[in-house]
Amino acid sequence: MTHMHIPDGILPVWLWSSGFILMSIVLGYALYRLRTMDTKKKIPLLGALAAAMLVGMSIPILPGYHINLSVVTGILIGPSLGFVAAFIANLILSLMGHGGITVIGLNTLLLGSEAVLGHSLFYLFKRLPVFSRAALATMVTLFITTTILIGIVAMSHMDREMLPHGEELGHGLQGQGSVSTFALVVFSIGAIGWIIEAAITGAVVKFISQVKPDLLGHVLHKGKDSGRQ
Repeated sequence: MTHMHIPDGILPVWLWSSGFILMSIVLGYALYRLRTMDTKKKIPLLGALAAAMLVGMSIPILPGYHINLSVVTGILIGPSLGFVAAFIANLILSLMGHGGITVIGLNTLLLGSEAVLGHSLFYLFKRLPVFSRAALATMVTLFITTTILIGIVAMSHMDREMLPHGEELGHGLQGQGSVSTFALVVFSIGAIGWIIEAAITGAVVKFISQVKPDLLGHVLHKGKDSGRQ
């Protein structure tokens, strides 16, 4: 959902360039951390989850809404690789015309932050059953990143004519675009989409915890969750 389909030339240079700089710093740190990971197991999973993100982000499930699968990616492979997966997905999507090249940095920061937040919140909600942990982590994460998305749109000072075409969830606002109206529509449609994505993430994580619990060994405490999944 928090993927900006904004073509090149609309966002101010200071905004998208800041996104590239910050993304480069975080991506560099994430790649540096690969040196301490078991890449033989993690890299194939990284590729599979990045591909799943691409598929999810290419198929709308509601008018102007698609799932990202970024939270489940962060839960399964951790925040660092989750951020790398977000970069890969956004890079390929931009080459397919789903947003301009200049928004790769901001889009990666948005989706990457979902992977990081989702992973962290899933760990913090460890007293809950696995399904509830994953679903709640998804809901909270998407609310936070959607709020950040609206903040980016507000900072960009896009014209009201540009806003409906610049943001994926703004297609229904043509002729009446404003940040406040845009925010209202985003949160209204988003709330439904969050529930759907939370249910998908919860089901996937619960299934994996039952059939392949070692994939969740870094965040799943079996002793506390056993019998409650």
